[in-house]
Amino acid sequence: MPPPPLPPPNRLNEHARANVATAPKKRKPRQEISACLKWISFMFNFLFVWVGVSLLALGIYLHVKDPRPIVEWIDIVLNPAIFIALLGFLVGFISLLGALGALRDNISLLKIFAICVFFCYICIVVLTFGTFVLFFTDTSDGVSAHSIMMQSVKKYHSNRNLADFVDYVQEQMECCGVSSISAGYRDWALSPQFNCTPSNPYPEKCGVPFSCCRKSVISEAAGSTNPLQPAMRSLECWRNALTKRPPDIEADIHTRGCVQPLRTLFETHAVHIGAVVAVILLPVSLSVCLTNILARQIDHQRFLLEREARRNERRVKRDRRDRRKQSRDPFTSLEEGIYPQGEMVPPLPKTSPPTRPPEGHRKHRAQSNSPTRKVSANGVPTKIPPPPGAQVKRVKDKRRKSQPPTMNAPGPQERTRQWILQQTDIVNPNPDPSKLPQPSAPPLVPNSSKPNV
Repeated sequence: MPPPPLPPPNRLNEHARANVATAPKKRKPRQEISACLKWISFMFNFLFVWVGVSLLALGIYLHVKDPRPIVEWIDIVLNPAIFIALLGFLVGFISLLGALGALRDNISLLKIFAICVFFCYICIVVLTFGTFVLFFTDTSDGVSAHSIMMQSVKKYHSNRNLADFVDYVQEQMECCGVSSISAGYRDWALSPQFNCTPSNPYPEKCGVPFSCCRKSVISEAAGSTNPLQPAMRSLECWRNALTKRPPDIEADIHTRGCVQPLRTLFETHAVHIGAVVAVILLPVSLSVCLTNILARQIDHQRFLLEREARRNERRVKRDRRDRRKQSRDPFTSLEEGIYPQGEMVPPLPKTSPPTRPPEGHRKHRAQSNSPTRKVSANGVPTKIPPPPGAQVKRVKDKRRKSQPPTMNAPGPQERTRQWILQQTDIVNPNPDPSKLPQPSAPPLVPNSSKPNV
């Protein structure tokens, strides 16, 4: 039986080089986030963080220097320290959200920042519109400038923040009281501190606040040679003002109310206020738009990274599966005709090697039961003579011709050696003949028969 054909030479090295050359390189996805936009947004918000921190520190300092209790919600707006501190905290917190969102590429923080900025701008617009509505409403019922000023006059003695607000308005607008054009100072009769009732225990009874006095009166008293003249004149200008007629008191205090001057002021500066609100809209819209653009770029970049991660994961799984296939038993793979690179070769014949007869078959040969043989007492068979009268057939002695010594059939060891040589040719297509194992000479089996002489 001829030996099985050898498989074609292995091209493992060529396949390895080809795989390395054609293997897809792990490249990073393209950069979708604009570095310029990112750092501009961060620096802009970081600057406003410091502005907010400065305002917060200033408000805390003013509150510690001049502490005022917060009795009503209006105190938050009218108390300068509380208002500045709250404004600084709001600006710093919102700007910090934008700075951290731009620095850490956090979409949630950027969206919260954009929503907060837009909401703050909406609040500014609503407050401006509400202020115009308050001062241009003629009715005295409900919420209006007239009702707000009247409540401020009534709580003048109990709320220090309201008192400072009313004094500032009366000094700047040169007015006194609320509504009347000629006798607005009489509105102070509604205050428990300045009314003329007999039960009023305050020393300011039947008077008006010092902020109602004219500045010219104080200036004339200040030019006097008597250093006590300004103080005495300032006390005389507002004392018992509610008991006097407007022509008698007009030279010392302002007699008109404050609602009409405030309304005139808003009418004069309505265009300027609207322009300021419109100008604020530009940076707010720009900030919101840039923040949304940056958030979309970050979202798209994350999508690309996740897609690349999924591709790498599938590639790793595929490589692991291929390595698992290649790491199987090489003997089993070669017997099945599978190379590491997936080449198919003719399978080896599945034939068992020839079996050799047992070595002691001559010693254990079964004894013949032929009647012509007789076993003696010592176990040596002797030939029994034929009976008389029987014809004895003479067997012609055939001489065996001498034959040259022959080789035995290949045994298991020779079969294994042949298989190893085949595998050596597979691994190394051009082996060195000097390094191959030299086969040992098979034992010669001489012919046991001797020629007859």
